[in-house]
Amino acid sequence: MKKLYIIDGSAYLYRAYYGLPPMYGPEWELENVNAIFGFFKMILKLFQEQPDYFVIAWDAPQKTIRHEMFTEYKSNRASSPEDFKPQVKVAKQLAAQIGIPALEIPGYEADDLIATVATIAEKDDTIHSFIYSSDKDLKQMLTNTCTFKDPMKGTETTPGDFRVEYGFDPQQIVDYLSLLWDASDNIPGVRWIGKKWAQKLIKEYGDLDGIYENIESIKGATKQKLLDGKDSAYYSKKLIVLHDVPGVIDAGLDDYTYTLNFDEMNKQFIKHYDFKSMQKNLDALHKQLNTPQMISLF
Repeated sequence: MKKLYIIDGSAYLYRAYYGLPPMYGPEWELENVNAIFGFFKMILKLFQEQPDYFVIAWDAPQKTIRHEMFTEYKSNRASSPEDFKPQVKVAKQLAAQIGIPALEIPGYEADDLIATVATIAEKDDTIHSFIYSSDKDLKQMLTNTCTFKDPMKGTETTPGDFRVEYGFDPQQIVDYLSLLWDASDNIPGVRWIGKKWAQKLIKEYGDLDGIYENIESIKGATKQKLLDGKDSAYYSKKLIVLHDVPGVIDAGLDDYTYTLNFDEMNKQFIKHYDFKSMQKNLDALHKQLNTPQMISLF
């Protein structure tokens, strides 16, 4: 099958920033370039696997449709470090310069873009999608032809893996997460319902509708918590569901084919930023991508 790699750009940048010590240089226009260095080391390593399609999804800097729905959405997140912010802009520019396809749409999050591209690929049974992200919300996209890979944990999740871990189908994770308070995105969920109870409820009743249709069979304090938090649960679900992005959903995958510009990579990574340790990687990748593959006739 053909392979489509869909990358959560922010997840990779944050991993690089927090996983590497600061990198300073007197000739650079940036104070620190550790996120840029680590990001492209990881991204270019993925190209060694020679995917047929590749796209990086970026969060747009503007507020999203979820902020319009819930003004407190992500309001408790700390601001990004000052030496990280300018690296985001440069990483986006460099990715475009060296020929890596990317998506960034005002009003939508990277998760929506990732889900939209995966939905397009799902229509073609000759393509297997690989979502590279640390955002558990994206596990709702898991199918037999869509796999989730977490770059932070180094783990891979298939629908079978998911069912073993949770005891229900990947698409039901939306209702499961709707019951939980998400500190990262500030999604309210149902107060005092923890992961254990949320998992038990989804396994038994399937989704929010199933839970509230059978609320009289749920006893004790859990029943009252669910009743008190019903509106919050359904509101949380609206925030968690991923949206097809207009314009993107109607397109095909041709925009995500690629031709890497190795001259530009050498100019930027080796000459400008002096990432000398990347030279062997670039040379090896260049040779690999430009060597015709042998096709077996048997």
